[in-house]
Amino acid sequence: MRKYLTTAMAIALMSGVSYADLQNVEVNGSLRMRANSLQSVGFDENNSNSSWTEQRTTLGVAADFSEEVSANITLDNYGVWGDLGSSDTDVELHEAYITLGNAIAEFDLKIGRQELELGDEFLVGNNSTASGYDHFSYDGIVATRSTDAFDITLLNLKLDEEDGFDADEVDEDTDLRGVYVTYNGIENHTIDGYVLQLRTGQPGADNDELLTLGARAYGAFGGAFDYEVEFATQSGDMANDTVDYEGDAFTAELGYTFDSNLQPRVYVGVASFSGADDADEAAFNRMFSDHEYSEFLDEGNMTNVLVIRAGVGADVSEKVHLSAVVTQLELDEEILDEDEVGTEIGLYANYQYSEDVAVELGLATFLNGDYIEETVGDDEDDPIYVYAEISLAF
Repeated sequence: MRKYLTTAMAIALMSGVSYADLQNVEVNGSLRMRANSLQSVGFDENNSNSSWTEQRTTLGVAADFSEEVSANITLDNYGVWGDLGSSDTDVELHEAYITLGNAIAEFDLKIGRQELELGDEFLVGNNSTASGYDHFSYDGIVATRSTDAFDITLLNLKLDEEDGFDADEVDEDTDLRGVYVTYNGIENHTIDGYVLQLRTGQPGADNDELLTLGARAYGAFGGAFDYEVEFATQSGDMANDTVDYEGDAFTAELGYTFDSNLQPRVYVGVASFSGADDADEAAFNRMFSDHEYSEFLDEGNMTNVLVIRAGVGADVSEKVHLSAVVTQLELDEEILDEDEVGTEIGLYANYQYSEDVAVELGLATFLNGDYIEETVGDDEDDPIYVYAEISLAF
């Protein structure tokens, strides 16, 4: 009931603004549908194959009241065909925020529920990459300021509210706060630095506190090379005081684009997320990452893993892009005395049907390594995943 009341209040507030104040209104929306087929679910040949079609629909209104004041409201629905009308896939208030330009000390403020992407979403993103793209949004305030050389983002977000009003409840909220700074003062190169605090608990009590410090650099050199590198380290304590956050993460990619009509690009990359050395140490926490390194194993939370990949992509026509990637996955810390997870091969095609409509096809298979074979046993089998997707945005 609360979400319907919130939506009704937002519409009422919008309708109460005089036409003299309201300068411009735009309606926007999107449709995204993906048909999926997965063979050998769970890497087990005895498991039945699975097929499903997922869909996300959005409808939004953006209103400008002046050069400095605007508002945005977006409703969305995510579900699976055959279940789109069920109670757990109702229309939700995905975004509802006010933007105030140059509000405080030349910072712009975005206040309310909003999607958020920091950097290339290595740790904080909107969950839009692969299957299960229900999109994250965050409640709170985001302040941004841009100068000739710097972009500064300040975060104060409420992820979970435990108000403690009932006798059996304790006021233990979950908050995400941070600073993300981007330096643009070097031609063709960009440097980011950030500090993020994820905290659950009560002020002055033993809390679950995760502190993440990181840096990122990306750019181009030599006319044809591009690169990206990012490192993050974590510290802090879990609420029970028996486990410490001490994880590290690293990712890097180097690409080369050939000067030809097809603009082919080849690249190699590596990503590493530390595991737990001891029982009193936690593996690296990927927080709200939108990086997914495997169609079969990763939903943005895969950790204790080393990822090595190589790929190639090319624009075979003005509207068609083809790509292929090979990914090797190994455990950072051995499990069952094994560390080889396996090798994934993916083939992809993107077709820009029109300015508003895009089509994507994908085929991936996973060649099981010793760890998967040891975990599943004699019935292990190499899975295959196929999907076809169409999307429209206006």
